[in-house]
Amino acid sequence: MMKVVELGKEAEIITKGTTPTSIGKDFVEVGIPFLRAQNVINGNVIINNDILYISPETHNKELKRSRILPGDLLLTIAGTIGRTAIVPIGAKELNCNQAVAIIRINSIDIDKTYLKRFIETNHAQKQFTKGMVTATISNLSLAQVKKLQIPLPPLATQKKIAAILDQADKLRQLNKQLIAKYDALTQSLFLDMFGDPVTNPMGWEKVKLGELGLWKSGGTPSRKNIHYYSGDIPWLSSGELNHLYVGESKEHITEEAIKETSTHLIEEGSLLLGMYDTAALKSSITTNVVTCNQAIAFSKLDKERVNVLYVYYIIQIGKEHYRRLQRGVRQKNLNLSMVKGIDIFNPPIALQNLFAERIQAIEAQKAQAQQALLKSEDLFNSLLQRAFKGELVG
Repeated sequence: MMKVVELGKEAEIITKGTTPTSIGKDFVEVGIPFLRAQNVINGNVIINNDILYISPETHNKELKRSRILPGDLLLTIAGTIGRTAIVPIGAKELNCNQAVAIIRINSIDIDKTYLKRFIETNHAQKQFTKGMVTATISNLSLAQVKKLQIPLPPLATQKKIAAILDQADKLRQLNKQLIAKYDALTQSLFLDMFGDPVTNPMGWEKVKLGELGLWKSGGTPSRKNIHYYSGDIPWLSSGELNHLYVGESKEHITEEAIKETSTHLIEEGSLLLGMYDTAALKSSITTNVVTCNQAIAFSKLDKERVNVLYVYYIIQIGKEHYRRLQRGVRQKNLNLSMVKGIDIFNPPIALQNLFAERIQAIEAQKAQAQQALLKSEDLFNSLLQRAFKGELVG
């Protein structure tokens, strides 16, 4: 039977950071990089244009408890919990806020990469959520982290498991990088053919979205009538507009729900635009007949005047510019009139159609990469779960 240890008893330090402004200290232009949860992604510590800095004095005095050293294991414990990274050997000192836990292991009996991989498993996540009312949590306490029970085979076995999982993860990351390259190629193609969607360097004529099709918004059938939600017609929320094309949804409604509420059937090939808060101008194109809630505007655009793929991409590439139209203090929203009033430039339809043909070719290649990613994700997760059941290495 595999030995099991408690993380808190094996770690030299398990701690977390503090936001300096909460103790009267400011961020600075140059200094010690200050990590937040968004800087711990895909197993890496990301120091980019989004990074914040604190002074060396604050780092060594007020925030000395959360000084991060090379070899430390980082774990996100607020927001999206469970992301991990090991600080590379040779890295300069770092610090962090309360959303990141610092785990310092100096035991010769524990391989840090093995520990990192274990924390990623469903078994570890279930330990974190044990005793919670729901299976999802937005914060972990240090006490929960310290109580984590870790299966611990001999060190040589740990290293073998870590090496196998690293190779599987490498394949997964390569597929993600390929998809990112296809996304970058798409944007580059748009800019080459049409120029920047904000500055319009090629001087294309402008047209309002309201002139290109009849725009409507969806509706929400009464939740009191549970029968409304027992149908087979996809009913979309703006949170589901995460891809170029959409045809399925988490919830489905009946034809009766559509007839008796303000919900509408939406034709295949329609453009959907989110209108509320952080989902504003998230968009997708429908691949079949769907419905949506009131947070989404939709239209079947006039294909004689515009290509829907072109309109999708000009909005996505110029999204930050168009989002300035949002209003509201606590919640920044668009309404249907504001969506109709969005100006986009309108090159000749033949050029738009040529762009769409090239995009479809790129998307076909990207779809293959996404299928490869799904397979590599399945492989990695299968190996991950088997590893800590003692099934991966004899």
